[in-house]
Amino acid sequence: MSDKKRRQRLVQWPRVALTTGGVVLAAAATTFVVRTGDAASITADSGATPTRTVVAIPGPRTSTPPPAPVTVTVPGLPVETPVRVTPPGAAAAPLAQVQVNSAEIVYTVAGNQRPDDPVTITYADEAGALRTVENVSLPWRLTVIPTVPVNYVTASSNGSQLNCWITDAHGATVAASTDNTISATCNR
Repeated sequence: MSDKKRRQRLVQWPRVALTTGGVVLAAAATTFVVRTGDAASITADSGATPTRTVVAIPGPRTSTPPPAPVTVTVPGLPVETPVRVTPPGAAAAPLAQVQVNSAEIVYTVAGNQRPDDPVTITYADEAGALRTVENVSLPWRLTVIPTVPVNYVTASSNGSQLNCWITDAHGATVAASTDNTISATCNR
């Protein structure tokens, strides 16, 4: 065997050893993950981990009756007490008779706000003048009694999913934008 061939073999054996070691390490890591995942699913199925209950509600009421709230239980999350929230416009059992102004308008902006993503909202106030509120946390809601027939709300962000609604005094939706986009505009 020549010196040249011997050198080539000596140079290639570390590559073969490193490749084999990498394959063995990847197989061991995969086995560990699979076994750990199986243990976690067995623990979750046995009821040893607590569950978390989440209650989802629909957006503001429309002319059709709102769907009933949905309760979801997620295994493996901390236990929390479920809370029922009445949808906007739905009347809770009042203690006293409350007079509602029929000209009242409610602006609502909601959605999935990203952390550290400022939301800016512009709306028409009672006199129809545009007002801007910056760095808003969602959900945002404002009730106005307009003196002019202008109802307008818009929301914008850098990457959050936004929706908006304008509802009247009886909870009926006057305008809505529910496209889950970075900006939402409702006007009437």
